Amino acid sequence: MTAFRRVVLVLAVVQTVIAAFLALVGAFADGGTIWERLLIVVLHPLAALSLLFLVSAPRVAAPVTAAVALLLTATVASDVVLSWMISQGTLKGDWELPLVLAVLPAIGLIYAVTLLRRQVWATGK
Repeated sequence: MTAFRRVVLVLAVVQTVIAAFLALVGAFADGGTIWERLLIVVLHPLAALSLLFLVSAPRVAAPVTAAVALLLTATVASDVVLSWMISQGTLKGDWELPLVLAVLPAIGLIYAVTLLRRQVWATGK
């Protein structure tokens, strides 16, 4: 296991714990739109679990790696858009929080894309 994979494994566990906690809190919190709740309650935990699977599984097929990369991309993009909307005053909240939540999925995305490039290069497709 490479050093980068070990670091991402630790970060994936941290992200899973944070996402689970936020999902529990977000499910019972008052306020927020349905899209904000879906991001916190569904997308973040799903992305965290998929990254944890990707890092912990010994071998993963390239289509699965691509699906995880797309899920992580959706998570990072959603957090950036949410942060922008908060900073513009469209939504209430602290604009820094979604950006902080996007850091670990962004690192996971780098890992997933790197792994996908190796898989595609190894198969020659």
